[in-house]
Amino acid sequence: MNRYLWTNLKARLQLIKSTDGANFNWLFLPGGPGIGSESLCTLTKILKLPGTIWHIDLPGDGSNKTPCDEEYFSHWSEALFEAVIALDNVILVAHSTGGMYALATPKLEKKIMGLVLMDSAPDALWLEEFAQYVQTHPIEQVQKLQSEYAKKPNNALLKKMTIASAPYSFTKKGLQKGMSLLETLPFNYKTCEWSGANFDSTYKAKWAPQKIPTLILAGELDLIIPLKFFLNSRKFNKQNILFRSIKGAGHYPWIENPKQIVHVFHDYLQLLLKK
Repeated sequence: MNRYLWTNLKARLQLIKSTDGANFNWLFLPGGPGIGSESLCTLTKILKLPGTIWHIDLPGDGSNKTPCDEEYFSHWSEALFEAVIALDNVILVAHSTGGMYALATPKLEKKIMGLVLMDSAPDALWLEEFAQYVQTHPIEQVQKLQSEYAKKPNNALLKKMTIASAPYSFTKKGLQKGMSLLETLPFNYKTCEWSGANFDSTYKAKWAPQKIPTLILAGELDLIIPLKFFLNSRKFNKQNILFRSIKGAGHYPWIENPKQIVHVFHDYLQLLLKK
């Protein structure tokens, strides 16, 4: 089997590992956008799931460069759909903005066996609330970098800004490990800018899982997108949806509490196998 697969719209699937057992394809979609699926490496490394684990990079995201990143990324929904239908028995695992892309693509529901949403949201209300938090809890270095970035956006400044913003994404316990992760990531400001201008502030979920086994999790201490946004949404409170709060963890909960993350995925697997 090839380690990489590309769809017609330039989405990239990278085979991470295969494990004996059920014939599932676990597709891990990163947040960001612009940081790439490398942000999920420390998560997929610790998970032992039956079937095959893949990372997805949408066109122009992270290291998945295209001839014109903004143009290719503007077709993110079709590109995501193409990636999902390229494989059978798909469980889509999406982090942060990746989860929002999934919920903004309603035709995915009939093509996936399961859905995992990590530190994501059903609409754009989180953005307003987080902006208010940042106003009352500013980081001076981030403010300086934002001013520079506004004048001349580029990958280097986006990376510096993201690393400087790490206290928003990680707890004190996970900060050093989290910053080390961010240091390794490829950044693409063009896709980040496109999503900011065309998606983030107007996003609203276009579907909620009616029957497929679904896991919605978030770090208990996530300052960016806490679990409450889904808990407060009536259309996401269904029998097929499992909610889990990851104790002592932030926006990348596998950094602070990998043990509970492994346990929660195991619980979800039992739900899938009963289907």
